[in-house]
Amino acid sequence: MRFARSSLPTLRLHLDSLWLLIVLVGLALYVSLIRQPPHDFWWHLKIGELIAATHRIPTTNIFAWTLPAETPFVYGAWLGQWLLYGFYRWGGVSLLLFTRTALFTAALALVGCEARRLSGSWRLAALAVAFAGGMALNNLIVRPQMWSWLPFVLMTLLLRRYVAGVLQGRWLLLCPLLMVFWVNAHGAFVLGLVLQGAFFAGELLRALWRDAGALPWIKLRWLGVILLLSLLATSINPQFVGIYRYVVGLMMDQPSQSLVIEWQSPTPQGIPNTVFFVSILALFLALLYARYRLTLTEVFLTVGFLWLAWSGQRYVVWFGLLTMPLLATAGAQLLPRRWIVGSLPPNALNAALAVFLCLPLLLALPWVAENLPLSEEYWKGAWREVEQGPLLSRENPLAAVDYLRAHPGGRLFHEMGYGSYLIWALPEQGVFVDPRVELYPHDLWLDYVRIGKGVRSIELLEHYGANRVLLNVKLQEELLLALERAPDWRREYADAETQIWSRVQAP
Repeated sequence: MRFARSSLPTLRLHLDSLWLLIVLVGLALYVSLIRQPPHDFWWHLKIGELIAATHRIPTTNIFAWTLPAETPFVYGAWLGQWLLYGFYRWGGVSLLLFTRTALFTAALALVGCEARRLSGSWRLAALAVAFAGGMALNNLIVRPQMWSWLPFVLMTLLLRRYVAGVLQGRWLLLCPLLMVFWVNAHGAFVLGLVLQGAFFAGELLRALWRDAGALPWIKLRWLGVILLLSLLATSINPQFVGIYRYVVGLMMDQPSQSLVIEWQSPTPQGIPNTVFFVSILALFLALLYARYRLTLTEVFLTVGFLWLAWSGQRYVVWFGLLTMPLLATAGAQLLPRRWIVGSLPPNALNAALAVFLCLPLLLALPWVAENLPLSEEYWKGAWREVEQGPLLSRENPLAAVDYLRAHPGGRLFHEMGYGSYLIWALPEQGVFVDPRVELYPHDLWLDYVRIGKGVRSIELLEHYGANRVLLNVKLQEELLLALERAPDWRREYADAETQIWSRVQAP
């Protein structure tokens, strides 16, 4: 059978679209090779395992020996934890790492497509994605937060396109459905309500002021109905309306706010924070000199999420995903068209080039990444060819916990991140503290810091009844010095990153 040439489908791409692809591939490669630390990974995985095994969500401490086992604790991200364990059971750490990278790349691709729609330029879309991706680089470890990226971006696109008249109102029914998933998957669900509230308030004021391009009242009412439905959807969770008490309590928790870096305001140090500050400057200058003017809704969103990002580094990622398409839009108004739009027609060769550009991603897949000839310094920081999985940071005390399993017992003091891995790999040991920061009293955290810094370390260990120590040599150097000077403590295990010490019983 012969087909007419015109009947054969041919994939043709603009050469300019490869700019966005290059940025996406580069970011995906970087994210694929992020070494997974223990902190917010293993303990979430353990809760997911318990939920899968018992069909119940835990409600108490369970693991810490420094607090009563029945101490209440809310596991608000239960669905995210259950999903983590489900993916782990199907494909181990490798599948979780792959899923993390795929989710974030998909979110960035949607941001890029929206930037292209608003600006008409693939080149500016690539710039917007580079900024958004750069701001997120300190928030890309595997943990329940990764289930929030796509709901946030999808909801932003739905609302933005509805207000622009691109989508019909029925598409907004996806927002309440997204909220049902999101409220059970991660505490960032409140950002979905913030998004919808900002769109509704901004468009309401535009309508009242009869601003050009404001939504008609019938479309505005539907926006309000969707906001109400989304608010009701958040009650579909095991805590009902108590989920808000959990989120507010977490945001007001003193140890989290004062001791955890990601809850503190960003400083211009490190790539993500530097990109954040540069993006603010770029957005300000672009809006200052371009003909494009933000609508009142866009002002609410930009100022609101900038304030949120300024208050804590964990929120910078949301500012980038939301506002960088606006940077592309303003750039299209500011720059000559020949700079931002190519003149070559689409052709099939560009599609073949796109496939070629994606090939390096195959080499970075978690199942084969350990074969990459990366720098010696990189591999010094990662475990290789271990049963637990690939690309695990050396911060995971795999060998030391194997030793503890063979030599159990004692009341153990340890580095906080080690507590997360202990909860997963050796829960019967019990932990002193772990990354469930809001579970522990502020005074206990202060003593934990003092012990690690060598301030009255031996005295405080005796106060808590700790007779074994699992320490991080690099992070707790002062504690190591204190133990070396103490006559009744001896070292029983050591590797390059970790040491175990025990208290010698008096004769």
